[in-house]
Amino acid sequence: MSWHLFEESAAPAWDAFVRAQPGGRMVHLSGYKPAVEATYGLEPFYRMCESGGEVRAVFPGFFHASRLYGRKILSQPFSEYGGILLASTAPAAERAAVLDEFEASAKRALAVKGFAHLEMRSPLGLTADEARRFHGAPIFKRAVRRLDAPEAMWKGLDPKDRNVIQKARGYGLMFAEEPGETALRRAFYPLYLETMKRLGTPPHPLVFFLRLSRGLGGAMKVFIVRFRGRPVAALVAWAVGSTIHVTDMCSDRAAFFLKPNDFAVWEFMGWAREAGYETFDFGPVRYRGQEIFKKKWRMELSDYSYAYVTGRPDGIRNTFSGGGGLMAAAPAVWRALLPLGLTRLVGRFFRREVGL
Repeated sequence: MSWHLFEESAAPAWDAFVRAQPGGRMVHLSGYKPAVEATYGLEPFYRMCESGGEVRAVFPGFFHASRLYGRKILSQPFSEYGGILLASTAPAAERAAVLDEFEASAKRALAVKGFAHLEMRSPLGLTADEARRFHGAPIFKRAVRRLDAPEAMWKGLDPKDRNVIQKARGYGLMFAEEPGETALRRAFYPLYLETMKRLGTPPHPLVFFLRLSRGLGGAMKVFIVRFRGRPVAALVAWAVGSTIHVTDMCSDRAAFFLKPNDFAVWEFMGWAREAGYETFDFGPVRYRGQEIFKKKWRMELSDYSYAYVTGRPDGIRNTFSGGGGLMAAAPAVWRALLPLGLTRLVGRFFRREVGL
């Protein structure tokens, strides 16, 4: 077995491997790489391990230098997930050997570049025992559920939540997948900009989503909720293997009384089940409001952790753990002081700095 640099000619084999792993997410697919390179100018650190011409492991990442968080290899920037993926069917001895060589090669790369550590965001491809060999600790929870038959999922909801969905239908809300760049430009992105401003979060530029759409093709699913023909909510999800993962939800504040987000999640779960997906990954739960919203869909919560390769464990600075200072004040400043149009221009620079 040997680790080596990823080459574009290996993209079909790389992607087929990712789709076959339970922990594979869209950020592991090769199409994520050119979108980040072109939009944010980061240098890639993509490695794959093969044995007898067969892919046994992949690692997607980027060299990321930040004034706030130092210099590190990050897997993956601008995402909730990342990290190494190993062949899920490989025996324990093979997996251990692959991880040994991965750590050694990562430390060599860190030394050559003068970077502090390698950070993996919630590496789902590792077992609990394998994760313990890396530095790190749980920082959030993540919400996931198996998709059941629609009748069972409906009965599993609280009566008041069923009532909300029925009222939304009564208002005439319509939910539909709308593939193509037109939906991203005209329906999703204006709602996304408004929502990011409301949350005090720097937005990605539109071109990032367009490049993801072009690079990842059918893996990207865009859904729009319309009221009397007007977009009032949008949802972006990613299909990899039997898992469908929601990364973006946004809505028009003026339409909150219609409960478009609740309607979108319920309709999306039905669509996903009908399309043959088995698992709905709703991503991390960072604060109480998210926990309440995600748990009502009968999500199961498990630990969400970062994992590190480093020679200086006491020097690790966790992107999400820091409170106080600039990062604590940033959302309020973003909401209060930056006009909506300006957030669109400045957001790219803030996103690149923090890698979120």
